[in-house]
Amino acid sequence: MKFKKKLWISLILFILFGTVFSGWIFHQNTTREYLVFDNTTQLVTTERSEDNIRIEDVILPDSFQNQQSILFKTTHTRAEVLLDGEKIYEFGNDTDTLRFMKSPGPCWHIVDLPKNSDGKHLQVRIIPVYSDYYGNSFHLFGGTKGDCTLKILSNSLCSLVLGCEILSLGIICLILCFSIMRKNDEYSSDESYMIFLNLGVFSLLITLWTLKQCGFLQFLIPDPRALYFIDYFTFFLFPVPFNFILYDICKSKYRKGAVHLSILYLCNMAAAVLLQCTGVIDIFRILPVTHLIMLVNVIYTVTLIRYESIKLQNEATRHFKYPMYLVMAFGVAELIAYYIQHFQQTSIFLPFGTMLFILLLVWIQVSRFYDHYLQKQKLIYLQKLADTDLLTDTMNRNAYEKKVNRLNVQKDKLHTTGLILFDLDNLKIINDRFGHEKGDEALQLCSQCIKQFFPDKENLFRIGGDEFAYFYNKNKENNIGDKIAQLNQTLESTEHTFNYPLSISSGYACFLPEMDSTFKDLAKRSDLMLYRIKRKRKLAYAGNSELLISNTLINAGTSSEEKQQKEIFSHTKNYQDFSLKELCNIIDLLSPSTDGFLYMLDFRTDFFYIAPQALDRFCLPGNEFHNMTKELKEFVYKKDYPLLKAELDNLLNTDRNIHNMEYRWLDLNREPVWINCRGYIIRDDQQEPIYLIGCINEIGNRQKADNITGLLGETSLEKYFKDSVSTLNKGFLIHVGIDGFKMINENYGWDYGDYILRETASCILSCISDSQKVYKIASDEFIILDATSSDTTTASNLYDHICKHINQFIEENNFTAIFTISAGILPLPDLSRTGYEEIIKRTDFSLTVAKQHGRNCCYIFQEEEYQNFLRIREITNELHSAVNHDFRGFSIFFQPIMDIRQDKLTGAEVLIRFASKKFGQISPAEFIPLLETSGLIIPTGRWFIREAITACRKIRMQIPDFRVNINVSQVQITKSDVITDLISETNTSGLPLTAIAIELTESILLEKNEKAQNFLKELKQAGMQLALDDFGTGYSNFHYLSELHPDIVKIDRGFTSKAITDKKEYYLLNQFSNMIHNLGLKLCIEGIETEDELQKMKLLKPDYCQGFYWGRSCPYDEFRKHFVDVDR
Repeated sequence: MKFKKKLWISLILFILFGTVFSGWIFHQNTTREYLVFDNTTQLVTTERSEDNIRIEDVILPDSFQNQQSILFKTTHTRAEVLLDGEKIYEFGNDTDTLRFMKSPGPCWHIVDLPKNSDGKHLQVRIIPVYSDYYGNSFHLFGGTKGDCTLKILSNSLCSLVLGCEILSLGIICLILCFSIMRKNDEYSSDESYMIFLNLGVFSLLITLWTLKQCGFLQFLIPDPRALYFIDYFTFFLFPVPFNFILYDICKSKYRKGAVHLSILYLCNMAAAVLLQCTGVIDIFRILPVTHLIMLVNVIYTVTLIRYESIKLQNEATRHFKYPMYLVMAFGVAELIAYYIQHFQQTSIFLPFGTMLFILLLVWIQVSRFYDHYLQKQKLIYLQKLADTDLLTDTMNRNAYEKKVNRLNVQKDKLHTTGLILFDLDNLKIINDRFGHEKGDEALQLCSQCIKQFFPDKENLFRIGGDEFAYFYNKNKENNIGDKIAQLNQTLESTEHTFNYPLSISSGYACFLPEMDSTFKDLAKRSDLMLYRIKRKRKLAYAGNSELLISNTLINAGTSSEEKQQKEIFSHTKNYQDFSLKELCNIIDLLSPSTDGFLYMLDFRTDFFYIAPQALDRFCLPGNEFHNMTKELKEFVYKKDYPLLKAELDNLLNTDRNIHNMEYRWLDLNREPVWINCRGYIIRDDQQEPIYLIGCINEIGNRQKADNITGLLGETSLEKYFKDSVSTLNKGFLIHVGIDGFKMINENYGWDYGDYILRETASCILSCISDSQKVYKIASDEFIILDATSSDTTTASNLYDHICKHINQFIEENNFTAIFTISAGILPLPDLSRTGYEEIIKRTDFSLTVAKQHGRNCCYIFQEEEYQNFLRIREITNELHSAVNHDFRGFSIFFQPIMDIRQDKLTGAEVLIRFASKKFGQISPAEFIPLLETSGLIIPTGRWFIREAITACRKIRMQIPDFRVNINVSQVQITKSDVITDLISETNTSGLPLTAIAIELTESILLEKNEKAQNFLKELKQAGMQLALDDFGTGYSNFHYLSELHPDIVKIDRGFTSKAITDKKEYYLLNQFSNMIHNLGLKLCIEGIETEDELQKMKLLKPDYCQGFYWGRSCPYDEFRKHFVDVDR
């Protein structure tokens, strides 16, 4: 770059040198030959008038002895040339011209004169078309025909050059327009290419107008009258694309004025042509109207641009503001000059202004394109960066999720997809022993090796700390197992290069249509294979001993665990030959599944190794170190060190094998923490101690602190409450739970789950004040205690603050795992009346409600809702007890169904009731949903069916055609075989199936599942009737009646009561009744309570009626008394 810069400087210096040297040479040369561009001679004429005709007289000089030509220009006039009184040229007197064409238009005239014309009298006659209008000032030139042609071009050279430049810019605009349209990039909008299109058209129109003014078009189109219309048509039309540009760059509602002005220009042109053709007035004479419209356009444009750029801060108008002002200024100058010159000729203001306008607009628009292009490239780069794992240069989990979503949508690609999951073995050990730099190095090396055998970089993803995923096409990729084996061989070959072992576990599977329906199924099979292989490797790495794996789970706690420990350490012979490395690996393997801290002390080398989690709790120099005896002083409480030293000496000097001691270690704040250190000594054949292996727990059956987060546990929280009964009279608790934590453990592993717990605890700690405390009371739950304020708003704000920190952590973690937290907020009650257990129950309730509300939210405890929750729980418990005690408390009630046409009892709807010992009679609307959610509806439903059929059989002894309507729940349909239960009970009782009608609501029957459809088929096959209940409250679409094929349709009481009081509703019910009867179905109207209602409903001709008019639902004995055992 430096060399290139020097080269540019040299080039500029040489250009300057060349310029100066050429100038010096020019000044040294005294003899110059100037080339003359204009060789014509201006002839001086004498002007006179005769009968409104302007006559120019001249005596031709001697130069006209040879053949010469004369040149002059006219504007909207006719012309004649006479030589010595003889007419040799005329213009505008054509007899075959159109009648409405008065003006022949502007024109340059080159008239050839015969030889020897010198000394002759030349007369040029200018004949006006319009009264007293003689066009431009008259100038007569003489010379050869070529000289006259050059004179025309030189006279308007600036306009000609400007016209060509505008034409070039217009072509460039059109090329850019069509390029954008063809490319159709995201950064090129419709506005962009429309601006270039309108600029191109605007440029072409201005070019035609400019070339016409300079006379150049006369060489191409030698018809002045055609040029006359070209002149004015271009003049009328060029403001239209300009207004289109204005419309495209503006955004406010006032931009519509540009469209209206464009329409006005077109109407003006149409009117001008019409007036010209009808002979009313020539276009030339009504030009002031067009000029007035243009002035209005100028004012409107300037006002709109200022409004958009200043008030609305429109970016486009701010960019285009000054070019617009510029072209407006030059356009006004053109108009002013035209009127000053008395309509005789135009100037170069408009072409010059247009050229600058187009140049600036093209520059601005191209610059905007370039900026958009850079932004797009930056966005692409950022998107790529967001999808790339910077450490391994592979795609990250974000890209993996996108890929999975695409595959789930594109089923054809999913069916050809295979997935390989890679997991770097022992990454945690490498990180802990050799540092995170070595861990990163191992990850990079593994990703490079994977790319070597699976080179498609776009399909390789790092989806976790030590996990990679690779997608392949099962139709193209073969020998996956061989490639994975070669990959592991390559990694093993690098073992001598690095001081840590490298290996990868992998699992792979391809999509199988008969087993997989979504990508998730494919991933599960790959993950299962990976899990199995990784487990085998861990077992092998831990010493290939099943006995060791099953017996080395050392946990402090119950007496049964102590017995297990004794059993473990009774197998000393089995562990003598284990190396130090193998024992460390065993500790690493088992630590995540223990609550304590496993440790190992090598007496021979004075080497100490402890589970890495201990570093998060105690101020240890590391999880492995030598000189154990010396280092003890750093983390053992000073007063307890002599006791521990004496204990270790005793172990070395006696034949004891069991170590069990309580003393204190220092935590991270160097505060003493009571621990229980237990272990067993492994001795060699000479009974010399080799290892002390054991477990360290904080004092108590339950730990005071959590190993993962370092927070105090539930024991400490309970102790705090018990100690503060008399002093704690205000405050609040926030029970925080991680949403979907189980999925995090399943998807990312236990280690990553522990990492999430630690970070969540860190986020909570960073948000609380010094007066607030945090406790970890469950695997993924925390409790925040504030004893200074009972303000729930403060608690809600604290929850929001924690959520913000959690989201920030997720973002910093590259969205590897996305999770939320829910919280229950409980203002502290009076501790003297409410014990610790009751408080925890209330916080549990609050957190549960928050999660039920959709998660990622907080719920403030409400006593009324809690009492309702307790009531529901008690009722549920009573329901369980009732089912377990022969359905004690349940009973069945009967409501009569009347055959309205015969005015007799035809059956009854059987209803279930439940009486609670504590709450009395419970509403079916309350206890039936509890039966459904608990699953008790299935045994209760069988009991209900049995009781209803037994009662029906007894009643049919007196009323042979009596039948019962039995309500069935959706849970019974989907989770039990109701039809089989019904058939079994009817066979046992000898009751025909036609005596039973099953009542179901629309919503249950319209559930699109296979069991519901099978239920309907079996119901019809068994010969039982189907009654569609509560018609009018659910979907109530008659199309469903044809799908469900019910035998009876029951109109709901709500529909009936409306129909009784409302004529429209009654009319509607009448139409429903007619349609139901037309479908061949029977109609039952519910909810009739009075004689008037009955008479009104009879007009609808129902088959059956039901309601309090005949009687409320009642027990079996009462029903028999009032409806069965009566005279008929």
